[in-house]
Amino acid sequence: MAKKIMSKKEMLKEQNRIKQQRKMLDEDIKKEDLIKSLVIITVGVLAFLGIAYFGMNIIKGNIKFGKDDTIIDDSVENGAICGTIFTQEEPEYYVLAYSFNDEDTKKIYSNITTMTPDKVYLLNTDSGFNKTCVGEKVVINNDINKLKITSPTLLHIRDRKIDKSYTKEADIIKTLTNN
Repeated sequence: MAKKIMSKKEMLKEQNRIKQQRKMLDEDIKKEDLIKSLVIITVGVLAFLGIAYFGMNIIKGNIKFGKDDTIIDDSVENGAICGTIFTQEEPEYYVLAYSFNDEDTKKIYSNITTMTPDKVYLLNTDSGFNKTCVGEKVVINNDINKLKITSPTLLHIRDRKIDKSYTKEADIIKTLTNN
C-alpha cells in the first residue's frame, strides 16, 4: 500500500478544516457551559428567595411548626403521675384523673378535693407523662402497664391496689363528698 502524499496546499486546507471544526466544537461547549451556569444561578437565586421568605414568615409568626400550642400545666399541689399512683405513702387514698385543660371540670373537682377529708391525688389526663395509662376505654388493672383510664376517673387505692373505681361524674362527686 502506498501512502498518498499531500501537497502543501492540501495540507493547509486540511488544517483549516480541522481548526474550523475545533472552533465550532468550542462554541458548542461554551454555549452548554453558559446554559448550565444560567440554570445554576437561577436555581440558587430562587432557593435564596424561598429560604428568605420562609425565614421571615417564621420570624413574624405566620408559619408555626407543631400540632398544638396548648400549654399543659402539670404543676398541681398533690399531683400524681401515672407511674406513681400505686406508690404513695398513705395506705389508703384516691387518685382523681381528669383533664386539667377543661376549665369547668377543673373548677368542680378543685372545689370538691379541697373539701374532702380524704387524701386525693390529682392526675392530668392531658399530660405527656400520663399518656401510658390514658386510653379510650377504661381497663382497671393493678398492673400499671395494663391500666387504662379516661377523663374523669376516680380510683380508690388501698394497700397499693385498686379497691374501687368510678367513671361517672355523679359517682365521683358523691364518693368525694361522702354523700
